[in-house]
Amino acid sequence: MIRKAVVPVAGLGTRLLPLTKSLPKEMLPVGRKPAIHHVVDELAEAGIDRILLITSRHKQAIENYFDEDRELTAHLDASGKTDLIEAIRVPDIEFTIMRQGRPAGNGDAVRLARSFIGDDPVVVAWGDAIVRCPPGRNVVHRMIETHQTRQACCTIAVEEVPEEKVSRYGIVRPVGEAGDAFPIDYLVEKPDTASAPSRYAVSARYVCNPDIVGALDRTPPGRGGELWLVDAIQTLLSQGKPVWCVRLGNDGKRYDIGNPKSYWEACADFALDDALDGAAFRDYLRKRFCIG
Repeated sequence: MIRKAVVPVAGLGTRLLPLTKSLPKEMLPVGRKPAIHHVVDELAEAGIDRILLITSRHKQAIENYFDEDRELTAHLDASGKTDLIEAIRVPDIEFTIMRQGRPAGNGDAVRLARSFIGDDPVVVAWGDAIVRCPPGRNVVHRMIETHQTRQACCTIAVEEVPEEKVSRYGIVRPVGEAGDAFPIDYLVEKPDTASAPSRYAVSARYVCNPDIVGALDRTPPGRGGELWLVDAIQTLLSQGKPVWCVRLGNDGKRYDIGNPKSYWEACADFALDDALDGAAFRDYLRKRFCIG
């Protein structure tokens, strides 16, 4: 079983300034939890029990969040607020922290995890992206199954995006018909519309064999002079290594917390689905927008 995950959370979050001037974007609230808690819940549901957080010097709030706070728990217990004890509980996961000294691309963040990865396959999940799927459709779990069944070197989550948005994403080229899972033979970062090989966009989740570290070592800096994970996966493809993709599907959705519009959508969707106050929030929106 694949039990390890690397979660890079070192980005500056400049698109959400001034919100992120002193608060990491991964700690912004989405529903009743910060965004990073949703990511960890997703990974735990897929069977992950060891997570390496790649942070930076201004991300101490993330490190503190996953520390056990016995004083707070004792206070809540003494006050009879046991429901809040459950609310602040995080999955039973072993967390390791490593700092990225300077921003040098998400591939550099994964390369820093060399010793953590060792000889094991690993999940890579961007900490500023929530991927929401219905019960039984956890995309990381499906990716792990495909990765092992197909003996892939890398497995990538993808979603179909409108043609006018392909230039915002890494885009894959399927081999044959693209079903729920399919192999690819080419991957390109942010192509223009005319040259995009498909409309299947890389979606913030990967499963990689330890080969990825060597591929990162052999891959030259790309866009912006930084090292990108998708470029290293293309290095593996050029060596004939098998790379597969798993579709989020129509019932899954990715929220990019670093993008204002996507962040607002996440806040609205999680609020509407809230077990306690979702119905009241829906009523408020009906009144606010005069919806019958």
